[in-house]
Amino acid sequence: MMRRHTAELLLLSVTALWGGTFVLVKGAMQDTSASLFVLLRFTIALVLALLLWPRAVRGWNALLVRRGLILGALYGAGFVLQTIGLTMTTASSSAFITGTMVAFVPIVHWLVNKSSINVNHIVSIGMVLTGLYLFTAPDLHGVNAGDVITLFSAAIWALYMTYLDRWTIDLRDQPDQQNALVILQFVATMLLSGIGSVVIERDPWRLAWTPSLVAALLYCGIFASVIATWVQTRFQRFTHPVRAGIVFSTEPLFAAIIAWLAAAETFSTRQVLGGLVLVAAVVVPDALAARRDVVRENV
Repeated sequence: MMRRHTAELLLLSVTALWGGTFVLVKGAMQDTSASLFVLLRFTIALVLALLLWPRAVRGWNALLVRRGLILGALYGAGFVLQTIGLTMTTASSSAFITGTMVAFVPIVHWLVNKSSINVNHIVSIGMVLTGLYLFTAPDLHGVNAGDVITLFSAAIWALYMTYLDRWTIDLRDQPDQQNALVILQFVATMLLSGIGSVVIERDPWRLAWTPSLVAALLYCGIFASVIATWVQTRFQRFTHPVRAGIVFSTEPLFAAIIAWLAAAETFSTRQVLGGLVLVAAVVVPDALAARRDVVRENV
């Protein structure tokens, strides 16, 4: 139980890192294309990962490479689609739709692993979607093509989280192989975003080296990619994929808090209520489970 709680706290820290990307990426889209941004971001991430984990490039086998490239393809597709979607919709709508990933995870987990869906997870998912809706207010902006593209990215990430959980369990005692999985994900993401730059983008190589673009690339490449992906790959297996999805769904809350600290943005009453519901979705199920355990021990 303690290990699961520690893992979820680490995943929560990853969520906070991701929360800082929305405003940065939105601004960076003025200086480059979405696919090229992802390509540059993960080029930085790959170089840093190779410097940090030189032993991780040894001892690769066909199974590890196949799994790493599949995870990377899912990971990269999610980022490319989310970044493209962000150019067509508001940051708040993007945050809300990305958070709906939590509703896809139990469905994908059931399809892949043939496991039942926990009632507590269903309750938490309902609370998360309610909290996200109140907090991000997507109804105020309408629905556009960017929203639909972002929805596809959320479904892809649900698939990514399910397979990441399944395959990292096999590598639980092999840290170098886990690091190799991270490196392979970065390689596949770079390849996919490079293809996306040519196939999808109208102006694929648009690039202006501004301070805001450099800052966004460094933050996203180092903190939101290397550190975040390493933590997720290493520790997500200690909790259930649905629980991980619930934790990750607090990303818009962190994004808003960071915007409040950095730009003195204010919260509406609706946002405060939505934020409280989001926090409750993460905390309440564990509190109820702990209470049931105490009751059982006293019986």
